[in-house]
Amino acid sequence: MPEVIGKENLPTAEDFGATGLESMFKEYVHLKKNIDDLTARQNVIKKELLSFVDANGLEDDKGHKWCDMPKYGGFAGMQKQRRVSQTLDEAAAQELLREKGLSARCFQLKPVLDEEEVMSCLYEGLLTEEDIDTMFPKKVTSAFILTKE
Repeated sequence: MPEVIGKENLPTAEDFGATGLESMFKEYVHLKKNIDDLTARQNVIKKELLSFVDANGLEDDKGHKWCDMPKYGGFAGMQKQRRVSQTLDEAAAQELLREKGLSARCFQLKPVLDEEEVMSCLYEGLLTEEDIDTMFPKKVTSAFILTKE
């Protein structure tokens, strides 16, 4: 655990008269552990069910596999959905378009910032820290985590 300066003087729920805070903290920890355990178990069962549907389900015209089940909790069956995505194979596109003489038409040359060169300009005194902060603004986010004993 990281060393926190003044940790021995951290405020507690009692310092603020926050009644119920300790019980909410305990409930939160309990729920988090249960959710983690349930999610792990759900993933194991899902893998087994998916394997069953893949092996035994009826395939439709879109490649989805279906398996009916007795109705339970508002659900009546399982489906292995076939999802198709299309991505660019840039090397194949370059080669094919080059062969067909279409490279100039189908590729755009766009300026790309060379961050290493920008930092070189800072080190050479051509840019200031303020300039860098303007070009690369800091974004601060926060997260709620539980600290371990």
